[in-house]
Amino acid sequence: MRQLVEIFYDVQDVRIRSFNRLRQVGEVKGVNPNALKKLEREIKTYILSWVKQQPIYARFLCRIRGIGPILSAGIISWLDPARADHPSSFWKFCGLHVEGGRAVKREKGKKLGFSVEMRTFAWKIADSFVKKRTPVYRRIYDEAKVRESEKLGHPEKEPKNCPMYIECMKRLEEKARRTGKEAPEKPPCKLHIDYRARRKMVKRFLADLWAKWREIEGLPVTEPYAIGILGHDRDDTTTKKEAGNP
Repeated sequence: MRQLVEIFYDVQDVRIRSFNRLRQVGEVKGVNPNALKKLEREIKTYILSWVKQQPIYARFLCRIRGIGPILSAGIISWLDPARADHPSSFWKFCGLHVEGGRAVKREKGKKLGFSVEMRTFAWKIADSFVKKRTPVYRRIYDEAKVRESEKLGHPEKEPKNCPMYIECMKRLEEKARRTGKEAPEKPPCKLHIDYRARRKMVKRFLADLWAKWREIEGLPVTEPYAIGILGHDRDDTTTKKEAGNP
C-alpha cells in the first residue's frame, strides 16, 4: 500500500504539471489529458476500498476533517502503534522531534533518524488542517502562532528579535551570492512561527491518533499525552463531534 500511495502522488504531480504545459501549447489532436485523471481516480478508489477495512480509519481517521483516504492510507502504512510505546515515538518517526532545542534537519553524511516519507505526510496533514480549518487542530495552530510570536519577541515586526536572525540572514546572503540576486532585507520570520505552530498541531493529532489506535489494538494506553504532559484540559481532547467532517 505504501507504494500505491506514492504512485498516486506521482501520477497526481505529473497530471498537474502536464495539464499546465498543455494549456500553454493549446489543444493537441489525439492527446487526451484526462487519461491521467482517470488513472488517479482508479488508484484512489482502490486505496479507499482498502482503508475502509482498517479499524483505525473507520473509528477515528474518517471522522477527522481534512484526513481523506490517501492520507489515511499513508498513515496506516507507515506507522505501527505496536512499536510505539509513547506518542513521542510517532513524533520522532515523523521527524517532528527536536534535538538541542531545534527541529531536526537532514544533514549530509549523517544517518536519518526519521522517515522522510512520514515527514512529508506530516506536513501534508498540517496543510490540510489549516486549509480545511479542522476543528480542535486548527484552533491549536492559531493559538500556537500567537504564543510563538510572543515567545520570539514578535519577530514579524522586529526580525532581529528572532534567535535565528543571524543564521537566516547568512543563509539568504549566501543564496543571493550563488544566484546573483539581491538578498532580502529581512528573513521570513513569519515562516518560523508558522512552522512551529504547524508542528505543534500535527504532534497533537499524532498523540490523539496514538491513543485511539493503541486502544483499538488492545495495547496499553497512558493518560492522553496532551492532558498528562502538556497540561491541556480534559474537555480539550479531540472528540468525534468536534473534529469530524461537517
